[in-house]
Amino acid sequence: MAQLVCPECYGKKSSNQINIECKTNVELHGIIRCLECQHEIPITMHKGFIQSLDLALPGTQSKFLNSSVPADIKEDIEEAERANYSQCYKACVAMCRRALQLSLIDKGIEDKPLGKMLEEATSSGLLGAKIYALATSIKGYGDIGVHRREKIDPEEARLVIYTTVRMLNELFIS
Repeated sequence: MAQLVCPECYGKKSSNQINIECKTNVELHGIIRCLECQHEIPITMHKGFIQSLDLALPGTQSKFLNSSVPADIKEDIEEAERANYSQCYKACVAMCRRALQLSLIDKGIEDKPLGKMLEEATSSGLLGAKIYALATSIKGYGDIGVHRREKIDPEEARLVIYTTVRMLNELFIS
């Protein structure tokens, strides 16, 4: 049985030990969530032994979101990061596309097909040329993730997350 302590809770008065038991001949690749602080810990186990354990999800761009980004949109980026870690790249870019669409709705653009929303946001002055370019790129990858049979590679998914965070920070300036 593997015994861990959450790195976020460690040293605090309420830190709990996490016990992980895997008695079968399998490989486990997943995310452990501390029930005390909700911190997520990526883990890989093989035949009951820990093969890799990280302190946090890799590439957590959501930490760099401005505080003015709405909580539900931040949760979409966090979900995109979990999907990326789990090698679900189409789901990752689809969540970034969703964050883009919700951010435009929050900024007063009527919900309709995303391309039309981007045009309206540009003509109204909400999106400048640089942010429009980022947004159309996010939409393009999101469309692949949702509507097409093409593959998204890991580096593309990471780049879409980074681009989405950058665009959101421009839209929701603190």
